[in-house]
Amino acid sequence: MFPQREISWGEAETSGSRLVKRSLWYFILLLVIAVGCAKPKTVVAPPPPAAESTPPPPEKKAPSPPPVLSPQVGTEGGSSKRWDAEAKIQGAEKIVKQIDQETLAAEQQEMFSTIQSFLSKAREALSLGDFLRAFNLAEKAQILAEGLLSTPR
Repeated sequence: MFPQREISWGEAETSGSRLVKRSLWYFILLLVIAVGCAKPKTVVAPPPPAAESTPPPPEKKAPSPPPVLSPQVGTEGGSSKRWDAEAKIQGAEKIVKQIDQETLAAEQQEMFSTIQSFLSKAREALSLGDFLRAFNLAEKAQILAEGLLSTPR
């Protein structure tokens, strides 16, 4: 009936293996699609057991700025403090007038301008009624002026 042709072992394996390979690829493809579309399970940890309820820590407030300390001069003694500050300023100015600016070296010129700055700030503090500050600035100016006057040029 049918002519029989002899099929070699390699040919038979090839046609059958193609079918198997193709089926295997379809199976793998279906498996990948099925697994790829699946949503992962979300695992929710159980809440910790309720122990003693502790109150929340108190909120930290921003630290307030430190108070500004300034001397308060009352009517008693105010005039004597003003007089002391004025006397100190005048004493420092008297020493500054004895300094010959033309003979000063560069460093001494810088010190001289610092002395003048202290005196200027002392006069300003005096006009604002801050007698203690005025006195202290004038005293610094006087000490520097005495040192500058005694330094050889």
